[in-house]
Amino acid sequence: MSRRAPLSRQVQEATIDGFTHGGEGVARLEGKAVFVPGTLPGERVELRVIDDRKRWARATLVRVLDASPDRVEPPCPFVPECGGCDLQHASPEAQRRLKTRVVTEQLQRLAGLSDPPVRACRAVGPDLGYRTNARLHADGNGALGFHRSGSNEVVAVDRCLVLTPAVQQVRTQVGDDTGAAEVSVRAHPSTDTAAAVLAPGPGPLHLPEGDFDLRLRQPDGSTVGMRGDGILAETVAGHRYRFPSDGFFQVTTHGAEALVETVLAATGDLSGALTYDLYAGAGLLSIPLAVAGAEVIAVEGHEGAAQWAVHNAEDAGVSIQVLAEPVADVLRRAASGDATLEPPDVVVLDPPRSGAGGSVIDRLAELAVPHVVYVACDVAALARDAGALVAHGYQLVEAQPLDLFPMTHHVEVVATFTR
Repeated sequence: MSRRAPLSRQVQEATIDGFTHGGEGVARLEGKAVFVPGTLPGERVELRVIDDRKRWARATLVRVLDASPDRVEPPCPFVPECGGCDLQHASPEAQRRLKTRVVTEQLQRLAGLSDPPVRACRAVGPDLGYRTNARLHADGNGALGFHRSGSNEVVAVDRCLVLTPAVQQVRTQVGDDTGAAEVSVRAHPSTDTAAAVLAPGPGPLHLPEGDFDLRLRQPDGSTVGMRGDGILAETVAGHRYRFPSDGFFQVTTHGAEALVETVLAATGDLSGALTYDLYAGAGLLSIPLAVAGAEVIAVEGHEGAAQWAVHNAEDAGVSIQVLAEPVADVLRRAASGDATLEPPDVVVLDPPRSGAGGSVIDRLAELAVPHVVYVACDVAALARDAGALVAHGYQLVEAQPLDLFPMTHHVEVVATFTR
């Protein structure tokens, strides 16, 4: 069999006929899929191939010849140099249609579902000014910014349009003269808490002044306080959550509230239902589940986050059991008949970007959990796990995409499965 000749590196025309879950348009050249950032389905473009692999290629957009009616002028002057927002060239409504399409296609391709019940992606808040935290990197001159797409090169950005005004204020107060290699900024106006965490660079470090707690990140990942206690708080759906400035919490207040609302709608009546909240974090979902009448066992493998779930439940005056153990271990104990762990009536899980994985899905099936609500931050991981659940006899009842991260390809999905 003769080998296919490499694709030409000259500028050539193509039609964009697909869209990936990573936010890139897809063209076909000589039968090969070519991924083209900055393009939209239906567009006729000029492109230049820059990376030609055996099964696929990547190209840069040279010029749009026939633009999609969904194409708009990006509101941010740093597009496309900054790699933070990769969908600013599409209208917000078109972004949500594309996200709905991606969720549907991933469930078809990876989960093997011919007609998955995917609802339209829902807007949950403003399309700009929504992020409550950001991690910035310093360029060679110390100026803070974000990485160029597919590169470690830093694009200096003094004002980011997707940050809330409060976070932008912290970034402005930190400035570009600290000597830090990396700076994380967070702010939560509802609780009047804000913080910056600096990772020192090779040279001298100058501590910034401002209305925020200040911490330094050590080489082992721990932080040392320089000003304030570094404990932040956020109010979501009437509940107050505390967490450390270097700990995980949802990066958008409107998005966190939408997750709580959508999960509670998906679980239905929880009165007296034994509910496992897996990958519970600081208790974002555990507390509303308990308030709704569930008997909650919150499982969180990160000991620090699990301890904050305990504190937040105590602050809220609700009773939940928190297990600071890996999720797979807890499910294995439950499936083996551990007398301290009755099989749950409902499972809510919000796994990391890599998904829950085979061992967790196998144990859920072994426990014959009647109702599973899966919160996904990566569509491909959701689709793989959905395929495994379906293979174990579960049915996908509904998948609700939520646009927690406008201007980017990222989408959150709440998927409901029944046995």
